[in-house]
Amino acid sequence: MAKVNYQEMSEHDLLVAMLKAQEKDARRGLAAAIAGFTVAAVFAVAFMIIIPVTITSLRNIDKAVENCTVMIESASVTIEQAQTTLTGIDSMTENVNGVVTDNTQAVSDALDEINSIDIEQLNQAINDLSSVVRPLAQLFNRNGN
Repeated sequence: MAKVNYQEMSEHDLLVAMLKAQEKDARRGLAAAIAGFTVAAVFAVAFMIIIPVTITSLRNIDKAVENCTVMIESASVTIEQAQTTLTGIDSMTENVNGVVTDNTQAVSDALDEINSIDIEQLNQAINDLSSVVRPLAQLFNRNGN
């Protein structure tokens, strides 16, 4: 644009130029105000959307932390119960070892006794008993008929 020399202008032309400048400034001010209100409206809508989502997310996080705390406490109780069970199993294993040791000794003693039996003498004693009992059995069978 060409540079305007205000000194050479008449009062009327100056007033017209001032009025045009004021109208131009007013339009710029209105555009700036509309832009400012638009930006404010965008931020207001964004906050109206973001704040409830953020609050819901924080509540969900709080619930998740509470659930984790409960699960950790349950896991601690379960670990303590498992430790108690393992202690009981250790004690029971020691008892079983004692029983096995005692029974092993008893079985070993019984096997020693069985091995010490003279089978030939036992067979002879059974045969002798049979020869004594057979005539008695025949005697009782005759009287019963």
